[in-house]
Amino acid sequence: MSVLFTEGRIGILSISNRFVRSATAECLASDDGRITEEYLRAYERLAKGGVGLIISGNMYINAIGKAIPRMLVIDKDEMIDDLSKVTQMVHQHGAKIVAQLNHGGRQCDSKVLGIKTIAPSPVRYRLTFVKPREMSENEIEETIECFGEAARRVKEAGYDGVQIHAAHGYLINQFLSGYTNRRSDRWGGSLENRMRFLIAVYHRIRSKVGTDYPILIKLNADDFTKGGVTLVQCIGICMKLDEIGINAIEVSGGIAERGLHIIRGDLPIDIALRDRNIIERILIHLLKGSIRKESSFEESYFLTYAAEIKKHVDVPVIAVGGMRHRETMERALRDGQADYISMCRPFIRQPNLVNLLKKDDGYSISCTNCNRCTLEIASHYNPMKCYNSKSFS
Repeated sequence: MSVLFTEGRIGILSISNRFVRSATAECLASDDGRITEEYLRAYERLAKGGVGLIISGNMYINAIGKAIPRMLVIDKDEMIDDLSKVTQMVHQHGAKIVAQLNHGGRQCDSKVLGIKTIAPSPVRYRLTFVKPREMSENEIEETIECFGEAARRVKEAGYDGVQIHAAHGYLINQFLSGYTNRRSDRWGGSLENRMRFLIAVYHRIRSKVGTDYPILIKLNADDFTKGGVTLVQCIGICMKLDEIGINAIEVSGGIAERGLHIIRGDLPIDIALRDRNIIERILIHLLKGSIRKESSFEESYFLTYAAEIKKHVDVPVIAVGGMRHRETMERALRDGQADYISMCRPFIRQPNLVNLLKKDDGYSISCTNCNRCTLEIASHYNPMKCYNSKSFS
C-alpha cells in the first residue's frame, strides 16, 4: 500500500490517510455568514471524495475580522446548530473536519465591513491603499477572547479540531511580522513580543477546549517581504508552539501583497482586469510580467521549508503548496520531509481526487494551476468552483 493511504494521527485524532484539504475560501455562506445548502453540498462532495482531513475555509471569529463576503462568521452561539449539520454530514462519510479560525485584520475589505479596518499598527495595505486603525489594548484582549469562544463553538458543533490561521498576511501574521507590527508596547518589538498575541490566542483556545482537543496552526515559513517573518524566525515560533502543546503545523508562505506568491501558477489577466478603474488597469498591465515571473508554478514550492521546520519539532508537519505528482507526495512522506500532504486547488476541481488516486496508481491530477478559481474567489467574491472550461482528464 502507498504511504499516502496509511493511517495517521494528529494528537488524539485518527486520520484514514495522509491527504488534507487545505482551507479554501468558499464564498458559499449567506450574506449574513450562515450555512447554506450550497455550502453543505460542497463539504459533502469532499467527504465522499476520500480525503482524510478537511480543513474548512476561514471561519471569522467576529464581524470586524471578516475579510471577504459570504464566509462564515462564528461569533454567536446560534451558529452551533448550523455547524453541527456540517460535522454530522462529514463524519457520516468517514472524513474528519477541522475548523480554521481567522481574523483578517488589515486585509479585510473596509467597503464590505462599512468601517475602518484594524491591525497591530497603522501600516497601509498596498492592495487597497487603506491605512488601518491601530488596535487598542482592550481590542487585542477582546480579539483573543473571540478566538477562544469561536473554538468553543466549533468543538460543541462536533468539529474534530481547530486550525489557527497565522499565515498569509492575516491578523495573527500581522502581529508576528516586523513589517506590519511596528508597536513599541508588549505586543511589538522583539520576536518574543510579536509572538505574544499568537501564544495568548493558543492558550485562550486551549482553556476553552481542554487539554486533548487538537489545535493545529497554519504558519508562514517566510513572508517573502522586507521586514517580514523569515524561516529562522518561523522555526523559533514553531519550537515554542511545539513546547506549549500545538498538535500539527501546516507550513505555507507569502502575504496578499505579494500577489500570487502564495498560490503560484498563471495570472488570468481577464479576471484581474475585471471591474477595475483605468489607473488600476494600467498598473496591472505594467506589472503583469513581473507578477507572472514571480508566481510561476513549480512543484512543491513550500516543501523545503516544511522539511526544515520538521527537523526542529516533534509534532506532525503538513506540507502545502503545489503538490501535484504522486511520486513527489510519496517521496516527501517517505523521506520524512512532511507527515501529511495538503492541497487546495486540486480539490476545487476534483473533490473526489483521493478516491481517484487510490483507485488508479497512475492517475494524474488534472488541475492546471490556472488560478481562475483563486481570482474569482479572492478578487470578485464568487463561489468556490473550478472556472477552467477545459474538460477534465
